[in-house]
Amino acid sequence: MTSKSTVARWMGAAVAAGAAVGAYAVAVEPLWLQVTRPRIHIRGLHPDLEGFRIALLTDMHAGGGTPLWLIRRACRLAMAERPHLVALTGDFAHDKAKSFRPVLDAMSGLSAPHGVWAVPGNHDHTVGIDRWHEELDGHPVIRNLTNASALRRVGSATLCVAGVDDYREGQPSLRALPPPEDRDFTLLLAHNPDQAEHARREYDAVDLIVSGHTHGGQVRLPFVGALRNPAEFDELYEEGLRRRPWTQVYTSRGVGTVGLTLRFLCRPEVAVLELTAAPRPARDSANF
Repeated sequence: MTSKSTVARWMGAAVAAGAAVGAYAVAVEPLWLQVTRPRIHIRGLHPDLEGFRIALLTDMHAGGGTPLWLIRRACRLAMAERPHLVALTGDFAHDKAKSFRPVLDAMSGLSAPHGVWAVPGNHDHTVGIDRWHEELDGHPVIRNLTNASALRRVGSATLCVAGVDDYREGQPSLRALPPPEDRDFTLLLAHNPDQAEHARREYDAVDLIVSGHTHGGQVRLPFVGALRNPAEFDELYEEGLRRRPWTQVYTSRGVGTVGLTLRFLCRPEVAVLELTAAPRPARDSANF
């Protein structure tokens, strides 16, 4: 028979372990940025886009539990990768923020040869979407790409970078896309990965969608995955790369936190995506 002292020791150990996990989830992991470098395999990629790097920062949620120094560090980590383009996919500030200027100032160190582009997220609508547009439009570096597109020459290739308003709170539209024959590769910024389910193969011809919104669940458990995923198509979009028959979608875990200021087995992410025409390795499991 197990003695009372043994039971007490086990209970004490369990309490101590729980306290340690809680402290880690609150004080360590939310501030422990991870740089990921996924390769995005594109069949028929224009040779001049081989090795093109896209830095993806999303879900900053500045204020609340996300300090500005963490956002500045995320920007420095992104810049250290020497991206050709930077994509910012929404949720810049905490819901109770009075202005977006502090977080926009924190991101002023961003730069890239082919631009730093931004679209809003659902929480930007909560803070005030008119304010978001007004303050972003005056930024010296970041360009507003809401329901808009721009063509950039990369060698002899034509890159189309496009963006849409938030899927839930805004009025997203792809009508600004040029005809498919006028672009060799199309990158779409969309805060919510669910937007991918409304892109059409032939007419829209979007090659890659970069997004956030899910936070990767923010809290993940072994063998279970995310405890909460706000995506409508949560079985498809949680984190990382997902291939659909008409496009590919990369969903970042984001920089900040929303709701509870904690993360577990889901570190904040600075993603730097590299385009390649190389065939996918056989072990690659990000299938349709």
